[in-house]
Amino acid sequence: MRLLDIIILAFSALRDRRLRTILTILGMVVGPAVYVAVIASTQGISESIIDSLKNFGAEKIFIWRSARGSLDITDKMVEDISRIQGVKYAIPFYAMSAGQAKAKGMTVELSPAETYSVLALDFRDIDKIFPGVRLKDGVMPLGGDSVALIGSKVSEPDSKDLPKIYVGDAITIIRHSPTGEAKSHSLIVQGIFDYYGQSFFYNPDLLIFVSREVGRKLIGSRSYTGVFVVAEDPSLIDYIENKLKEKYGGDVIIISTKAVLQTVRIITGTLTIFLASMASMSLIVAFLAIMATMFTAVTERIREIGLLKALGFKTRDVLLTFLTEAALIGLIGGVIGAVAGAVGAYILARPSDAAQGISRIRGEMGFSALNIAYTPKITPELIFTAIGIAFIVGVLAGIIPAWRAAKYTPVEALRRE
Repeated sequence: MRLLDIIILAFSALRDRRLRTILTILGMVVGPAVYVAVIASTQGISESIIDSLKNFGAEKIFIWRSARGSLDITDKMVEDISRIQGVKYAIPFYAMSAGQAKAKGMTVELSPAETYSVLALDFRDIDKIFPGVRLKDGVMPLGGDSVALIGSKVSEPDSKDLPKIYVGDAITIIRHSPTGEAKSHSLIVQGIFDYYGQSFFYNPDLLIFVSREVGRKLIGSRSYTGVFVVAEDPSLIDYIENKLKEKYGGDVIIISTKAVLQTVRIITGTLTIFLASMASMSLIVAFLAIMATMFTAVTERIREIGLLKALGFKTRDVLLTFLTEAALIGLIGGVIGAVAGAVGAYILARPSDAAQGISRIRGEMGFSALNIAYTPKITPELIFTAIGIAFIVGVLAGIIPAWRAAKYTPVEALRRE
């Protein structure tokens, strides 16, 4: 018997039991749909994060004091770091993520994720940390303890609860020490940066830039919060990191874009495996559903099997007919599931169009929220894999029922009917 005839016969048998077939196919749809949606989403998120981190600057290393260490980051330490082979710039800074800022008669609590934070450094080093940054309004001051620069979102915040600040406006920064003592410093805004976007750990759009002198007064210490290290070439990152670890050990925390990329790949890879394994549970349910459907079909069609064998159908033909029915259920369910999964992946990604945060790094350093928009990665390999898995599940689920149907002899089948 030709394979085409077997397929037509199997399809006709499924059509005759339309409702049961549809329900079984719907049970099969869930597995491939979840598989495609999960894999496409996690891979899309992973690639988006990695691409964004690469754009932040693969040549940057970030150093700050460890809470467990007793080492102070001084000018001498910064000078030693700058002498390491491959280091292009070593830029010390003070950071304030807690405290208050007063402007336009309003008091704003500093928060890197919800409002803004303060970064104190030499103004001439800003473009070394944020390459391509440019002023939208005002002028770039050379220094001084009475001037400030602000990011675009500080000037014109998204929230209506925050004041709009322009060139010439006064800002007062207030910091409360652990002893409860409040230190404040008033500054005049001399420049506003154009929109820049997220950078390595800091979003300059949400920063108030002040001089190092102001930062030292507010922090009340000559020990810097941290150091931005810019390598001459991304290939030197590992060498510089190793030298820093040898020199300072656990007294400082060292993070580079490269290390973050490796961590992201590990996390998203593990997450993909975990979610894919969860999706496989629905395939097991579909396997049992197809097997139950095929056993029921065999029981209902014993007389038909006897007649077919009496008309000359071989055992192999009967086996292939029932096996093809199960395979068609898996194939149709796989195709529908793959399409549904692809659509579902884009639906899941829609909230990211509003720049929903997928990662928020907080702490002493005052890292700003990292907002990543992503597009699901739907590839032909993913679609065909999902369909192939569904097809194989259908075939495996139909083997035992098909073998049971093929074993009947014409006399036995007609007698049992």
